[in-house]
Amino acid sequence: WKVGGYDQGMDVWGGENLEMSFRVWMCGGTLETMPCSRVGHIFRSFHPYTFPGNKDTHGLNTARLAEVWMDDYKRLFYMYRPELEKGEWGDVSERRALRKQLQCHDFRWYLA
Repeated sequence: WKVGGYDQGMDVWGGENLEMSFRVWMCGGTLETMPCSRVGHIFRSFHPYTFPGNKDTHGLNTARLAEVWMDDYKRLFYMYRPELEKGEWGDVSERRALRKQLQCHDFRWYLA
């Protein structure tokens, strides 16, 4: 993958879709609309995986993406989720290095 794969520091699921869309848009990828395409999601009646005990997995994952991709705008994320600003989302240095290597635009560009 030219723009890299999933963030291995994210746990189970939640936030990976946003992280990937920020990365594709900000790092020169393209998104194409295919009018004849259909996308769906079938929920299972059981979870084949478990979430780590008493952790806000989705919150920690989205904090990781805020730290890597949202630049100064991450403060807006933390306004709504101040408990996540403590930095318990793990090491994001590899993801920041990927962003630098790909010469991605900043988040302000993304919003424009």
